[in-house]
Amino acid sequence: MHKHLVLILLSILALNFSATAQRNTKCKVAFDEIDPFDSLHTVGSNVVALGYMIPSLYETAKGPKFIEEAEAFLLYSEQDSISGFFLNLVLPEYKLQPIRAGMNVKMLLEDSTVIGLYNFPDEGQFDRNINMRVYQHTCALPLDYYYKLAFLKIDQIRVEYDQQFRTIILSPQQQEALRAAIECVGEHVALYPIKP
Repeated sequence: MHKHLVLILLSILALNFSATAQRNTKCKVAFDEIDPFDSLHTVGSNVVALGYMIPSLYETAKGPKFIEEAEAFLLYSEQDSISGFFLNLVLPEYKLQPIRAGMNVKMLLEDSTVIGLYNFPDEGQFDRNINMRVYQHTCALPLDYYYKLAFLKIDQIRVEYDQQFRTIILSPQQQEALRAAIECVGEHVALYPIKP
């Protein structure tokens, strides 16, 4: 009886410590929510602007409205025993860009390695505020790639559309901001840093 009571108390303390570790991170995430219908736990990083400022097709009295070349954010989803990271890239495009699901998002890292991510693209939505089609590329991020991206900075990102390639070059500040956002989500869900 005494052994069972000690085991129960230790289990409660371990769960409490784990929950506290998840909440006591230095960084802030954009959201951390649990769906009440299916218990899907989702954590999202803040959005990071990538690339240069580019002219949109929306004209003002002073000329075209300038927008970010791309934006990125990281999601972590967990339900029952299934969990995963998803890197989302949002790119405005001047014309319709057909793209199929597949390994068509590539990243050049600071150590000169190139990794390919499986992309689940959408068909793009027309944004009236910029008069352009905006595509969201959701890339499944394997756990080993997550740790690589949390440790190494991304120099460039390439999206391979059916008819052309689009390469986004990140500034040093954007590289660090994206790496920090990736690291932050892992810290928030207690998967980073790895503790032996």
